[in-house]
Amino acid sequence: MAMADPTSQAGGQAGATSKQIHAAAQQFEALILRQLLEPAMEPLMSGGLGGEQGGGGVYGYLATDVMANSLSQGGGLGLSKILEKQLTPKGSVTSAQVADAYRAGEATKS
Repeated sequence: MAMADPTSQAGGQAGATSKQIHAAAQQFEALILRQLLEPAMEPLMSGGLGGEQGGGGVYGYLATDVMANSLSQGGGLGLSKILEKQLTPKGSVTSAQVADAYRAGEATKS
């Protein structure tokens, strides 16, 4: 019989706060990644190192935004884990710590 995932069973206000901290940390990391990726993506979306094509700025922003969000959700630079740890009140556990403990417990069952 499989156990329910504890990360999906946030208990009360503490669980909601932990999820909010996790989301805020990921969003902040995505913002930083977006700022880092924007100059790198600009030449690709403008048709080369020369001029600006019509609409390239919009597509460039969207491509950079999607890439930054995907990188952040996939672990990114690891900044979100550090931020989440710093923003979590002392004595509380972060969602990453709960997920790691859950995975460790599942691994010992196998």
